[in-house]
Amino acid sequence: MKKILAVDDQSEVLNTLVDFLKDEDYEVYPAKTTTRAFSLLHQVKFDLILLDVLMPGMSGIEFLDYAKKQIWYENTPVIYVSSETDFNTVAQAINLGAESYIKKPVEKEVLLAKIKAVLSK
Repeated sequence: MKKILAVDDQSEVLNTLVDFLKDEDYEVYPAKTTTRAFSLLHQVKFDLILLDVLMPGMSGIEFLDYAKKQIWYENTPVIYVSSETDFNTVAQAINLGAESYIKKPVEKEVLLAKIKAVLSK
C-alpha cells in the first residue's frame, strides 16, 4: 500500500483529501502543520507528499526545500495542492522539485489521476 503524507492547514481540505483517498489503495497520514509533517517525515517513508503552498509559519515552499534536502526524501514526489495562483510561486515549487500542482477546490478525479500519473513514473 502506497503511503501519502497530506499537509494542509485547513481542516476541511485535509479531511477532503483523506476522504478522497481512503477508498483507494493508499494509506494517508494527515498533517495540519509543518511541525507535524516534519515529525511524520522522520517516522514513515512516504511514497508521495501532497502539500499546501500557503501554510502558517513555514510555507510549503520552505517545507519542500527542506524535504528534498533529506537523503531519504530527495526522490519522493510532491504534488502541490493550493489555492495559490501566482505563477512565480507555482514555478518556484516546480523548480524545487514538485511534480505537479492541483488547484483548490480539489476535484477527486483530478487528484486521483495526478497521483496515479506521478506514482507510475
